[in-house]
Amino acid sequence: MDIATAKQQIKNTVQIYLQKDALGNYRLPVVHQRPIFLLGAPGLGKTAVMQQIADEMGLGLVSYSMTHHTRQSAIGLPVIVEKEYGGRRYQVSEYTMSEIIASVYDCMRRTGKTEGILFLDEINCVSETLSPAMLLFLQYKVFGGHRVPDGWVVVTAGNPPRFNKSVREFDAATRDRLRVLEIEPSYPAWKAYALEHGVSRCVISYLDIRQEDFYKAETTVDGLTVVTPRAWEDLSEILQYHEQLGLPVSEALTAQYLQSRQTARDFAIYYELYQKYRQVYHVEEILAGQWDDGVLAQARAARLDERMSLVSLLLEAVFGRMSRCTLRHDALAMAAAALKQQKAALSQPGDPLPALARLEEEWRAAAQEQPSARRAACLDLLELAERWRGELAGETPFAALRACYQQAVARLQADVAETQSAVGRMLQFLEQAFGQGTELSLAVNDLTVTPAAAAFLGQFLSKEYFDASRGLQLHRQEQQLLDAIDLTGLV
Repeated sequence: MDIATAKQQIKNTVQIYLQKDALGNYRLPVVHQRPIFLLGAPGLGKTAVMQQIADEMGLGLVSYSMTHHTRQSAIGLPVIVEKEYGGRRYQVSEYTMSEIIASVYDCMRRTGKTEGILFLDEINCVSETLSPAMLLFLQYKVFGGHRVPDGWVVVTAGNPPRFNKSVREFDAATRDRLRVLEIEPSYPAWKAYALEHGVSRCVISYLDIRQEDFYKAETTVDGLTVVTPRAWEDLSEILQYHEQLGLPVSEALTAQYLQSRQTARDFAIYYELYQKYRQVYHVEEILAGQWDDGVLAQARAARLDERMSLVSLLLEAVFGRMSRCTLRHDALAMAAAALKQQKAALSQPGDPLPALARLEEEWRAAAQEQPSARRAACLDLLELAERWRGELAGETPFAALRACYQQAVARLQADVAETQSAVGRMLQFLEQAFGQGTELSLAVNDLTVTPAAAAFLGQFLSKEYFDASRGLQLHRQEQQLLDAIDLTGLV
Protein backbone atom coordinates (compact mmCIF):
# COMPACT_ATOMS: atom_id res chain seq x y z
CA MET A 1 0.00 0.00 0.00
CA ASP A 2 1.08 3.62 -0.42
CA ILE A 3 1.84 5.95 2.48
CA ALA A 4 -1.51 7.76 2.20
CA THR A 5 -3.41 4.49 2.56
CA ALA A 6 -1.17 3.47 5.46
CA LYS A 7 -1.85 6.81 7.15
CA GLN A 8 -5.59 6.21 7.00
CA GLN A 9 -5.15 2.63 8.27
CA ILE A 10 -3.17 3.93 11.25
CA LYS A 11 -5.78 6.60 12.02
CA ASN A 12 -8.53 3.98 11.88
CA THR A 13 -6.58 1.70 14.20
CA VAL A 14 -5.83 4.46 16.71
CA GLN A 15 -9.50 5.44 16.71
CA ILE A 16 -10.51 1.83 17.47
CA TYR A 17 -7.86 1.32 20.16
CA LEU A 18 -8.94 4.51 21.96
CA GLN A 19 -12.66 3.69 22.08
CA LYS A 20 -14.08 3.54 25.61
CA ASP A 21 -17.08 1.86 27.17
CA ALA A 22 -19.74 3.50 29.34
CA LEU A 23 -17.47 3.24 32.40
CA GLY A 24 -14.60 5.06 30.67
CA ASN A 25 -12.48 1.94 30.17
CA TYR A 26 -10.80 1.16 26.86
CA ARG A 27 -12.94 -1.42 25.09
CA LEU A 28 -10.13 -3.36 23.42
CA PRO A 29 -7.81 -4.99 25.98
CA VAL A 30 -4.15 -4.01 25.79
CA VAL A 31 -3.14 -7.58 25.00
CA HIS A 32 -5.19 -7.41 21.79
CA GLN A 33 -3.98 -3.98 20.75
CA ARG A 34 -1.42 -5.20 18.27
CA PRO A 35 1.25 -2.58 17.54
CA ILE A 36 1.40 -1.48 13.91
CA PHE A 37 4.63 -2.21 12.05
CA LEU A 38 5.34 -0.03 9.01
CA LEU A 39 7.74 -1.92 6.79
CA GLY A 40 9.17 0.01 3.88
CA ALA A 41 12.21 1.46 2.22
CA PRO A 42 13.81 4.57 3.72
CA GLY A 43 12.55 7.99 2.75
CA LEU A 44 8.89 7.09 2.11
CA GLY A 45 7.61 9.37 4.88
CA LYS A 46 6.95 6.82 7.62
CA THR A 47 8.23 9.11 10.36
CA ALA A 48 6.70 12.31 8.96
CA VAL A 49 3.26 10.75 8.68
CA MET A 50 3.20 10.01 12.43
CA GLN A 51 3.45 13.71 13.27
CA GLN A 52 0.66 14.43 10.80
CA ILE A 53 -1.58 11.81 12.43
CA ALA A 54 -0.88 13.10 15.93
CA ASP A 55 -1.62 16.69 14.89
CA GLU A 56 -4.81 15.78 13.03
CA MET A 57 -6.15 13.63 15.87
CA GLY A 58 -5.05 15.95 18.67
CA LEU A 59 -2.80 13.31 20.27
CA GLY A 60 0.58 13.39 21.92
CA LEU A 61 3.55 11.87 20.10
CA VAL A 62 6.75 10.37 21.42
CA SER A 63 9.26 9.15 18.82
CA TYR A 64 12.27 6.95 19.46
CA SER A 65 14.83 5.31 17.22
CA MET A 66 15.62 1.87 18.61
CA THR A 67 19.05 1.59 16.99
CA HIS A 68 20.89 3.28 19.86
CA HIS A 69 19.05 1.61 22.71
CA THR A 70 20.70 -0.99 24.89
CA ARG A 71 18.84 -3.36 27.16
CA GLN A 72 19.56 -1.03 30.09
CA SER A 73 18.24 2.17 28.50
CA ALA A 74 15.09 0.50 27.13
CA ILE A 75 14.19 -1.67 30.11
CA GLY A 76 15.77 0.34 32.91
CA LEU A 77 18.56 -0.37 35.40
CA PRO A 78 18.22 -2.99 38.15
CA VAL A 79 17.94 -1.68 41.73
CA ILE A 80 17.78 -3.60 45.03
CA VAL A 81 14.66 -3.01 47.10
CA GLU A 82 13.42 -4.62 50.32
CA LYS A 83 10.05 -6.40 50.38
CA GLU A 84 8.14 -8.58 52.83
CA TYR A 85 6.97 -12.08 51.86
CA GLY A 86 5.33 -14.50 54.31
CA GLY A 87 6.24 -12.36 57.29
CA ARG A 88 9.91 -12.17 56.37
CA ARG A 89 11.80 -9.36 54.60
CA TYR A 90 13.87 -10.02 51.50
CA GLN A 91 16.05 -8.01 49.18
CA VAL A 92 14.81 -8.27 45.58
CA SER A 93 15.73 -6.61 42.30
CA GLU A 94 13.46 -4.23 40.42
CA TYR A 95 14.05 -1.96 37.46
CA THR A 96 14.10 1.79 37.24
CA MET A 97 11.60 3.18 34.76
CA SER A 98 12.49 2.73 31.10
CA GLU A 99 13.75 5.87 29.39
CA ILE A 100 11.15 5.30 26.68
CA ILE A 101 8.17 5.02 29.02
CA ALA A 102 9.42 7.93 31.12
CA SER A 103 9.38 10.03 27.93
CA VAL A 104 5.68 9.22 27.49
CA TYR A 105 4.93 10.53 30.98
CA ASP A 106 7.08 13.61 30.28
CA CYS A 107 5.05 14.26 27.12
CA MET A 108 1.79 13.93 29.05
CA ARG A 109 2.98 16.41 31.67
CA ARG A 110 4.35 18.85 29.07
CA THR A 111 1.35 18.84 26.69
CA GLY A 112 -1.52 17.90 28.99
CA LYS A 113 -2.52 15.15 26.52
CA THR A 114 -3.33 11.86 28.19
CA GLU A 115 -3.63 9.91 24.92
CA GLY A 116 -1.08 9.60 22.19
CA ILE A 117 1.17 7.54 19.97
CA LEU A 118 4.46 5.95 20.98
CA PHE A 119 6.42 5.60 17.73
CA LEU A 120 9.42 3.28 17.77
CA ASP A 121 11.45 3.54 14.57
CA GLU A 122 13.89 0.93 13.25
CA ILE A 123 12.49 -1.63 15.64
CA ASN A 124 13.96 -4.47 13.60
CA CYS A 125 17.44 -3.13 14.40
CA VAL A 126 17.31 -3.68 18.17
CA SER A 127 20.39 -5.13 19.81
CA GLU A 128 20.63 -8.87 20.40
CA THR A 129 20.41 -8.40 24.17
CA LEU A 130 17.21 -6.35 23.87
CA SER A 131 15.49 -8.60 21.35
CA PRO A 132 13.97 -11.09 23.86
CA ALA A 133 12.36 -8.27 25.83
CA MET A 134 10.63 -7.01 22.70
CA LEU A 135 8.23 -9.97 22.68
CA LEU A 136 6.89 -8.97 26.09
CA PHE A 137 6.69 -5.34 25.08
CA LEU A 138 4.89 -5.95 21.78
CA GLN A 139 2.17 -8.03 23.43
CA TYR A 140 1.78 -6.38 26.85
CA LYS A 141 3.37 -2.91 26.29
CA VAL A 142 5.72 -3.52 29.23
CA PHE A 143 9.39 -2.60 29.59
CA GLY A 144 11.14 -3.72 32.78
CA GLY A 145 7.90 -4.08 34.73
CA HIS A 146 6.64 -0.64 33.70
CA ARG A 147 3.73 -0.51 31.27
CA VAL A 148 3.01 2.09 28.63
CA PRO A 149 0.23 4.31 30.05
CA ASP A 150 -3.33 3.50 29.02
CA GLY A 151 -4.42 5.54 26.03
CA TRP A 152 -1.07 5.33 24.24
CA VAL A 153 -0.98 3.34 21.01
CA VAL A 154 2.28 1.74 19.89
CA VAL A 155 3.32 2.16 16.26
CA THR A 156 6.64 0.83 14.99
CA ALA A 157 8.59 1.03 11.74
CA GLY A 158 11.58 -0.50 10.01
CA ASN A 159 13.38 -0.99 6.71
CA PRO A 160 13.76 -4.23 4.73
CA PRO A 161 17.19 -5.90 5.13
CA ARG A 162 18.48 -4.77 1.72
CA PHE A 163 18.43 -1.14 2.91
CA ASN A 164 19.98 -1.56 6.35
CA LYS A 165 22.78 -3.93 7.34
CA SER A 166 21.72 -3.75 10.99
CA VAL A 167 18.29 -5.29 10.35
CA ARG A 168 17.52 -8.54 12.12
CA GLU A 169 14.67 -10.52 10.55
CA PHE A 170 11.70 -10.99 12.88
CA ASP A 171 10.95 -14.56 13.82
CA ALA A 172 7.41 -15.91 13.47
CA ALA A 173 6.56 -15.29 17.15
CA THR A 174 7.52 -11.61 16.95
CA ARG A 175 5.78 -11.01 13.65
CA ASP A 176 2.63 -12.67 15.02
CA ARG A 177 2.39 -9.86 17.58
CA LEU A 178 2.35 -7.09 14.98
CA ARG A 179 0.00 -5.62 12.40
CA VAL A 180 2.28 -5.38 9.39
CA LEU A 181 1.70 -2.66 6.80
CA GLU A 182 4.08 -2.97 3.86
CA ILE A 183 4.62 0.46 2.31
CA GLU A 184 5.42 0.94 -1.37
CA PRO A 185 6.42 4.19 -3.08
CA SER A 186 3.56 5.96 -4.88
CA TYR A 187 4.01 9.22 -6.74
CA PRO A 188 0.28 10.15 -6.83
CA ALA A 189 0.07 9.77 -3.05
CA TRP A 190 3.23 11.82 -2.56
CA LYS A 191 2.12 14.50 -5.01
CA ALA A 192 -0.98 15.18 -2.92
CA TYR A 193 1.32 15.68 0.08
CA ALA A 194 3.72 17.81 -1.98
CA LEU A 195 0.97 20.14 -3.16
CA GLU A 196 -0.18 20.65 0.40
CA HIS A 197 3.29 21.27 1.85
CA GLY A 198 4.70 23.69 -0.69
CA VAL A 199 7.16 21.45 -2.51
CA SER A 200 8.81 23.30 -5.41
CA ARG A 201 6.69 23.41 -8.56
CA CYS A 202 9.85 22.64 -10.53
CA VAL A 203 10.25 19.35 -8.65
CA ILE A 204 6.57 18.47 -9.11
CA SER A 205 6.67 19.37 -12.80
CA TYR A 206 9.76 17.21 -13.37
CA LEU A 207 8.25 14.23 -11.55
CA ASP A 208 4.95 14.63 -13.41
CA ILE A 209 7.01 14.00 -16.52
CA ARG A 210 9.49 11.46 -15.13
CA GLN A 211 7.56 9.49 -12.55
CA GLU A 212 10.05 6.64 -12.86
CA ASP A 213 12.60 8.92 -11.16
CA PHE A 214 10.39 9.46 -8.11
CA TYR A 215 11.79 6.43 -6.33
CA LYS A 216 14.84 4.40 -7.29
CA ALA A 217 16.86 1.70 -5.58
CA GLU A 218 19.78 0.54 -7.72
CA THR A 219 22.83 -1.56 -7.03
CA THR A 220 25.89 -0.05 -8.70
CA VAL A 221 29.64 -0.47 -8.39
CA ASP A 222 29.41 2.01 -5.51
CA GLY A 223 26.86 -0.17 -3.71
CA LEU A 224 23.14 0.43 -3.18
CA THR A 225 21.97 3.90 -4.22
CA VAL A 226 18.49 5.29 -3.65
CA VAL A 227 16.38 8.24 -4.71
CA THR A 228 13.58 8.75 -2.21
CA PRO A 229 10.59 11.05 -1.63
CA ARG A 230 12.48 12.47 1.34
CA ALA A 231 15.36 13.37 -0.98
CA TRP A 232 13.02 15.19 -3.37
CA GLU A 233 11.42 17.14 -0.53
CA ASP A 234 14.77 18.10 0.99
CA LEU A 235 16.09 19.10 -2.44
CA SER A 236 12.98 21.20 -2.99
CA GLU A 237 13.54 23.08 0.24
CA ILE A 238 17.18 23.89 -0.53
CA LEU A 239 16.25 24.94 -4.07
CA GLN A 240 13.80 27.49 -2.73
CA TYR A 241 16.48 28.98 -0.47
CA HIS A 242 18.91 29.11 -3.38
CA GLU A 243 16.30 30.97 -5.42
CA GLN A 244 15.58 33.45 -2.61
CA LEU A 245 19.29 34.24 -2.24
CA GLY A 246 20.06 34.18 -5.95
CA LEU A 247 22.49 31.28 -5.60
CA PRO A 248 23.25 28.99 -8.58
CA VAL A 249 21.85 25.46 -8.82
CA SER A 250 24.04 22.85 -10.47
CA GLU A 251 24.38 19.10 -10.84
CA ALA A 252 26.88 19.20 -7.97
CA LEU A 253 24.03 20.36 -5.72
CA THR A 254 21.35 17.98 -6.98
CA ALA A 255 23.76 15.03 -6.65
CA GLN A 256 24.07 15.77 -2.94
CA TYR A 257 20.42 14.78 -2.56
CA LEU A 258 19.72 12.39 -5.44
CA GLN A 259 22.05 9.41 -5.22
CA SER A 260 21.40 8.31 -8.80
CA ARG A 261 23.90 10.21 -10.95
CA GLN A 262 21.67 10.03 -14.00
CA THR A 263 18.65 11.38 -12.13
CA ALA A 264 20.72 14.15 -10.56
CA ARG A 265 22.00 15.12 -14.01
CA ASP A 266 18.57 14.97 -15.65
CA PHE A 267 16.96 17.11 -12.97
CA ALA A 268 19.78 19.67 -13.06
CA ILE A 269 19.24 20.03 -16.82
CA TYR A 270 15.48 20.29 -16.38
CA TYR A 271 15.90 22.90 -13.65
CA GLU A 272 18.02 25.03 -15.95
CA LEU A 273 15.39 24.75 -18.70
CA TYR A 274 12.62 25.53 -16.23
CA GLN A 275 14.31 28.78 -15.25
CA LYS A 276 14.90 29.58 -18.92
CA TYR A 277 11.18 29.13 -19.67
CA ARG A 278 10.40 31.50 -16.79
CA GLN A 279 12.35 34.23 -18.59
CA VAL A 280 11.24 33.37 -22.12
CA TYR A 281 7.51 33.42 -21.40
CA HIS A 282 7.45 36.38 -18.97
CA VAL A 283 4.97 34.70 -16.65
CA GLU A 284 4.04 37.86 -14.75
CA GLU A 285 3.18 39.59 -18.03
CA ILE A 286 0.90 36.72 -19.03
CA LEU A 287 -0.89 36.95 -15.67
CA ALA A 288 -1.29 40.67 -16.28
CA GLY A 289 -2.93 39.91 -19.63
CA GLN A 290 0.02 41.11 -21.67
CA TRP A 291 0.86 38.60 -24.40
CA ASP A 292 0.96 38.78 -28.18
CA ASP A 293 0.68 36.40 -31.10
CA GLY A 294 4.40 35.68 -30.93
CA VAL A 295 4.14 34.25 -27.42
CA LEU A 296 1.10 32.19 -28.42
CA ALA A 297 2.91 30.85 -31.49
CA GLN A 298 5.96 29.94 -29.40
CA ALA A 299 3.80 28.09 -26.88
CA ARG A 300 1.95 26.18 -29.60
CA ALA A 301 5.23 25.12 -31.24
CA ALA A 302 6.79 24.00 -27.93
CA ARG A 303 7.55 20.39 -27.04
CA LEU A 304 5.23 18.78 -24.54
CA ASP A 305 7.78 18.99 -21.71
CA GLU A 306 8.08 22.75 -22.35
CA ARG A 307 4.30 23.11 -22.30
CA MET A 308 4.19 21.24 -19.00
CA SER A 309 6.81 23.59 -17.59
CA LEU A 310 4.87 26.62 -18.78
CA VAL A 311 1.68 25.40 -17.09
CA SER A 312 3.64 24.74 -13.90
CA LEU A 313 5.27 28.20 -13.96
CA LEU A 314 1.89 29.88 -14.36
CA LEU A 315 0.42 27.83 -11.53
CA GLU A 316 3.42 28.54 -9.30
CA ALA A 317 2.86 32.30 -9.65
CA VAL A 318 -0.91 32.01 -9.15
CA PHE A 319 -0.59 29.74 -6.11
CA GLY A 320 1.81 32.20 -4.50
CA ARG A 321 -0.74 34.98 -4.83
CA MET A 322 -3.55 32.76 -3.57
CA SER A 323 -1.55 31.71 -0.50
CA ARG A 324 -0.75 35.31 0.38
CA CYS A 325 -4.42 36.29 0.12
CA THR A 326 -5.75 33.46 2.29
CA LEU A 327 -2.96 33.98 4.83
CA ARG A 328 -3.74 37.69 5.09
CA HIS A 329 -7.46 36.90 5.36
CA ASP A 330 -6.76 34.60 8.33
CA ALA A 331 -4.47 37.19 9.91
CA LEU A 332 -7.09 39.92 9.61
CA ALA A 333 -9.72 37.61 11.09
CA MET A 334 -7.47 37.23 14.16
CA ALA A 335 -7.00 41.00 14.31
CA ALA A 336 -10.75 41.58 14.14
CA ALA A 337 -11.35 39.10 16.96
CA ALA A 338 -8.71 40.79 19.14
CA LEU A 339 -10.12 44.28 18.51
CA LYS A 340 -13.66 43.11 19.27
CA GLN A 341 -12.58 41.36 22.47
CA GLN A 342 -10.61 44.36 23.77
CA LYS A 343 -12.83 47.15 22.42
CA ALA A 344 -13.76 48.47 25.85
CA ALA A 345 -10.16 48.75 27.05
CA LEU A 346 -8.96 50.22 23.76
CA SER A 347 -11.73 52.83 23.62
CA GLN A 348 -10.15 54.94 26.39
CA PRO A 349 -8.12 57.94 25.19
CA GLY A 350 -4.40 57.23 25.00
CA ASP A 351 -1.38 56.53 22.86
CA PRO A 352 -2.19 53.73 20.33
CA LEU A 353 1.44 52.56 20.07
CA PRO A 354 1.57 50.86 23.51
CA ALA A 355 -1.82 49.27 22.78
CA LEU A 356 -0.49 47.85 19.51
CA ALA A 357 2.64 46.63 21.29
CA ARG A 358 0.50 44.72 23.81
CA LEU A 359 -1.48 43.10 21.00
CA GLU A 360 1.76 42.13 19.26
CA GLU A 361 2.98 40.41 22.42
CA GLU A 362 -0.25 38.40 22.55
CA TRP A 363 0.07 37.43 18.88
CA ARG A 364 3.73 36.53 19.32
CA ALA A 365 2.87 34.25 22.24
CA ALA A 366 0.04 32.69 20.23
CA ALA A 367 2.44 32.00 17.35
CA GLN A 368 4.60 29.88 19.67
CA GLU A 369 1.68 27.71 20.75
CA GLN A 370 -0.27 27.27 17.52
CA PRO A 371 0.09 24.47 14.94
CA SER A 372 2.06 25.40 11.83
CA ALA A 373 -0.89 26.60 9.70
CA ARG A 374 -2.22 28.89 12.43
CA ARG A 375 1.31 30.01 13.32
CA ALA A 376 1.79 31.33 9.79
CA ALA A 377 -1.26 33.57 10.21
CA CYS A 378 0.11 34.88 13.52
CA LEU A 379 3.44 35.72 11.89
CA ASP A 380 1.67 37.45 9.00
CA LEU A 381 -0.33 39.47 11.51
CA LEU A 382 2.89 40.54 13.25
CA GLU A 383 4.28 41.62 9.89
CA LEU A 384 1.09 43.57 9.23
CA ALA A 385 1.26 45.19 12.68
CA GLU A 386 4.74 46.47 11.88
CA ARG A 387 3.22 48.36 8.95
CA TRP A 388 0.47 49.74 11.14
CA ARG A 389 3.03 51.54 13.31
CA GLY A 390 3.41 54.14 10.58
CA GLU A 391 -0.34 54.42 9.95
CA LEU A 392 -1.76 54.88 13.47
CA ALA A 393 -3.93 57.95 13.83
CA GLY A 394 -7.11 58.45 15.87
CA GLU A 395 -8.67 59.77 19.05
CA THR A 396 -8.44 56.42 20.84
CA PRO A 397 -6.31 53.30 20.36
CA PHE A 398 -9.40 51.45 19.15
CA ALA A 399 -10.20 54.08 16.51
CA ALA A 400 -6.59 54.13 15.31
CA LEU A 401 -6.30 50.35 15.12
CA ARG A 402 -9.72 50.01 13.49
CA ALA A 403 -8.67 52.48 10.78
CA CYS A 404 -5.50 50.47 10.11
CA TYR A 405 -7.55 47.28 10.01
CA GLN A 406 -10.00 48.77 7.52
CA GLN A 407 -7.15 49.93 5.27
CA ALA A 408 -5.65 46.43 5.37
CA VAL A 409 -9.04 44.93 4.45
CA ALA A 410 -9.27 47.26 1.46
CA ARG A 411 -5.77 46.26 0.32
CA LEU A 412 -6.69 42.59 0.69
CA GLN A 413 -9.85 43.07 -1.36
CA ALA A 414 -7.76 44.64 -4.14
CA ASP A 415 -5.25 41.75 -3.98
CA VAL A 416 -8.05 39.19 -4.13
CA ALA A 417 -9.60 40.89 -7.15
CA GLU A 418 -6.22 40.99 -8.93
CA THR A 419 -5.58 37.31 -8.10
CA GLN A 420 -9.01 36.34 -9.44
CA SER A 421 -8.18 38.26 -12.61
CA ALA A 422 -4.80 36.52 -12.85
CA VAL A 423 -6.52 33.12 -12.67
CA GLY A 424 -8.85 34.16 -15.46
CA ARG A 425 -5.99 35.47 -17.61
CA MET A 426 -3.98 32.30 -17.10
CA LEU A 427 -6.88 30.13 -18.21
CA GLN A 428 -7.61 32.46 -21.11
CA PHE A 429 -3.98 32.28 -22.27
CA LEU A 430 -3.90 28.49 -22.08
CA GLU A 431 -7.14 28.23 -24.02
CA GLN A 432 -5.91 30.62 -26.71
CA ALA A 433 -2.58 28.80 -26.96
CA PHE A 434 -3.77 25.19 -26.75
CA GLY A 435 -7.56 25.21 -26.95
CA GLN A 436 -9.72 23.04 -24.69
CA GLY A 437 -6.88 20.57 -24.46
CA THR A 438 -4.70 18.80 -21.98
CA GLU A 439 -2.73 21.89 -20.90
CA LEU A 440 -5.90 23.68 -19.80
CA SER A 441 -7.09 20.47 -18.19
CA LEU A 442 -3.86 20.13 -16.22
CA ALA A 443 -4.12 23.70 -14.94
CA VAL A 444 -7.75 23.31 -13.84
CA ASN A 445 -6.97 19.95 -12.24
CA ASP A 446 -4.13 21.39 -10.15
CA LEU A 447 -6.31 24.35 -9.19
CA THR A 448 -8.83 21.80 -7.95
CA VAL A 449 -6.54 19.54 -5.93
CA THR A 450 -3.94 21.97 -4.54
CA PRO A 451 -4.94 22.98 -0.98
CA ALA A 452 -3.73 26.60 -1.38
CA ALA A 453 -5.90 27.02 -4.47
CA ALA A 454 -8.87 25.17 -2.98
CA ALA A 455 -8.75 27.42 0.09
CA PHE A 456 -8.70 30.57 -2.06
CA LEU A 457 -11.42 29.42 -4.43
CA GLY A 458 -13.59 28.27 -1.55
CA GLN A 459 -13.18 31.63 0.18
CA PHE A 460 -13.26 34.05 -2.74
CA LEU A 461 -14.51 32.05 -5.77
CA SER A 462 -13.50 32.50 -9.42
CA LYS A 463 -16.02 32.50 -12.25
CA GLU A 464 -13.32 31.75 -14.83
CA TYR A 465 -12.16 28.67 -12.93
CA PHE A 466 -15.67 27.24 -12.59
CA ASP A 467 -16.41 27.94 -16.25
CA ALA A 468 -13.22 26.22 -17.37
CA SER A 469 -13.74 23.19 -15.12
CA ARG A 470 -17.15 22.34 -16.54
CA GLY A 471 -17.02 19.47 -18.98
CA LEU A 472 -13.25 18.92 -18.79
CA GLN A 473 -12.36 15.26 -18.34
CA LEU A 474 -9.41 16.19 -16.16
CA HIS A 475 -7.84 12.92 -15.15
CA ARG A 476 -8.16 11.28 -18.56
CA GLN A 477 -6.58 14.23 -20.39
CA GLU A 478 -3.83 14.60 -17.81
CA GLN A 479 -2.80 10.98 -18.23
CA GLN A 480 -2.83 11.33 -22.02
CA LEU A 481 -0.40 14.22 -21.78
CA LEU A 482 1.91 12.50 -19.31
CA ASP A 483 2.01 9.39 -21.46
CA ALA A 484 2.99 11.46 -24.52
CA ILE A 485 5.83 13.44 -22.90
CA ASP A 486 9.38 12.35 -23.69
CA LEU A 487 12.39 13.99 -22.07
CA THR A 488 15.03 12.01 -23.91
CA GLY A 489 15.99 15.09 -25.88
CA LEU A 490 17.19 16.88 -22.74
CA VAL A 491 20.38 14.84 -22.37
